[in-house]
Amino acid sequence: MKKLFVITAFVAVLLVAEKAQAQLNLHVDYSPELIKTYTPTADTTLFFHGFSFGLSWEFILNDNLSLTAGAQYRMNMKDDSEHIYQGTHFVHHVTREQQKLVDLPILLRYKMALGDNGTFSPFAGPMLSYGINGKTTEQWLYPIDTEISHEWYEGTGFAYRPNSQFNVYAMAGAEFEFKQFTVTLGGRYGFLNLNKRNTGTTTKAYGFFLSFGHTF
Repeated sequence: MKKLFVITAFVAVLLVAEKAQAQLNLHVDYSPELIKTYTPTADTTLFFHGFSFGLSWEFILNDNLSLTAGAQYRMNMKDDSEHIYQGTHFVHHVTREQQKLVDLPILLRYKMALGDNGTFSPFAGPMLSYGINGKTTEQWLYPIDTEISHEWYEGTGFAYRPNSQFNVYAMAGAEFEFKQFTVTLGGRYGFLNLNKRNTGTTTKAYGFFLSFGHTF
């Protein structure tokens, strides 16, 4: 059903914009993400530094409205380091978490001219996201070098790890364009529960993004 949604959405974009003018934008982004788990007894929030790059096609429907469809590759990363005292010595414990995703946003834009200073474009729309790989690695560096890894999507590891590869976000923000350069600031909120292991546990993802792009 989710794959059908993506195919249908892109076909709709192409049909609507068959005779419309199209522009290509290449962009790189800083896109941190918070993954928050809600349980009956406690809530846990993980902050990931996110970096992404991709492209988008803007189909200009009229002087003010346009529809943007794109694809981007996103990497979420989180590192924690601590010293734990165990009996007679300290243990150096490092936790590294990485997530790789492909995002497919479809956004409706309203463009307003700012004279000779470019354009300002508020936008909103959905984004489908698919997790390619997710992994948590724990390493004890002293006194014995030991490493344990947990895959996010293979049904093993910590019970509170999110293990759904699909998410659907609502996105909103604004883009400023000057000549052929763009700066975009926006936010996203994930609707789906990423935790499919524990009944009564809900995991949601949300974040913001700052994007720099060039339009061709």
